[in-house]
Amino acid sequence: MISIVIPVYNAEEYLEKCIESILDQTYPNWELVLVDNGSTDESMEICRAYAKKDVRITAFHQYRNQGVSVARNLGMERCLGDFITFIDADDWVKKDYLEKLVKLQKKQDADLVICGYDRVYDEDRKKAPEETQKSGKYAIRTYNIKQYLKHYLLEGNTHCWGVLYKSSVLEQLKFPSGLTIGEDLLFVLEAALRAEKIAVTDYMGYQYYINTEGAMLKKFTPSYMDQITCWERVLKRIGETYPQLTVKVESILVVSVLLVVGKIAELDIAEQKEYKKEMEECYRVFMQYGKKKEIRKYLPGGYKLKVLLYRFVPKVYIFLYGRLKQVKR
Repeated sequence: MISIVIPVYNAEEYLEKCIESILDQTYPNWELVLVDNGSTDESMEICRAYAKKDVRITAFHQYRNQGVSVARNLGMERCLGDFITFIDADDWVKKDYLEKLVKLQKKQDADLVICGYDRVYDEDRKKAPEETQKSGKYAIRTYNIKQYLKHYLLEGNTHCWGVLYKSSVLEQLKFPSGLTIGEDLLFVLEAALRAEKIAVTDYMGYQYYINTEGAMLKKFTPSYMDQITCWERVLKRIGETYPQLTVKVESILVVSVLLVVGKIAELDIAEQKEYKKEMEECYRVFMQYGKKKEIRKYLPGGYKLKVLLYRFVPKVYIFLYGRLKQVKR
């Protein structure tokens, strides 16, 4: 049986499409664990209604929003399946999503099976449910842990959804609490480090909704610092097991710092002064790793110049970046 965990928070606009996509699955042996995270809209009522309709669905309610990690952890505690997968309440899956992942797991005897995803927008919600890919043939790659880290996770694939996990791999593993950005990354890293074999397919079974109000698209708040914290933790953890990959992680950490700095640079001067502490922390972390010549070969296009500018003239970099963003608006 597959256990599906969906954390829910003020998702009344999207939730029914998500749940209906699960009810429409060609693979019937599943249970759905809905965890309402203190919603103030009609989300919990929707969860309860579906739980009454189908015995495979259970709904739990937390009386205050404790974050998505706490909700997912509560869901995992209630899971009874041999496998677990996570779906976000504003996303949905194609009708053969579970069937495809289970077949691939059995064929490859993999601890984690990861599929591709389509980026979808508001207009896509109005379309009829997507059919399966017509060819029925999908590229499949299998990795050991080091290969997976190098060629997949550290290439930006850090989401916890779109993955079928063996329940045994997740035993005693929890999402880190207290983070609003990067909790997926840390969880998936720990799951991968417990695995022996990981299979990746280009079957696009997961439909990932691009929320224009999402956390990474909003104005800077101190929570943006979480992504730096997360990559520092990843650096330490990978350094303990695969030290040869640390340079790659250091380059990602430097890019993460510049992304946070860019968010601060978009603020007006008065607001920037409010975040002096965060700016100082960004520069401290940057100087710890940004000076290393070894990271240059891993930096994405354009970042080599950004690294040099921020290293030697950080105030000029922040000013120019902020002005450039204003012009683009």
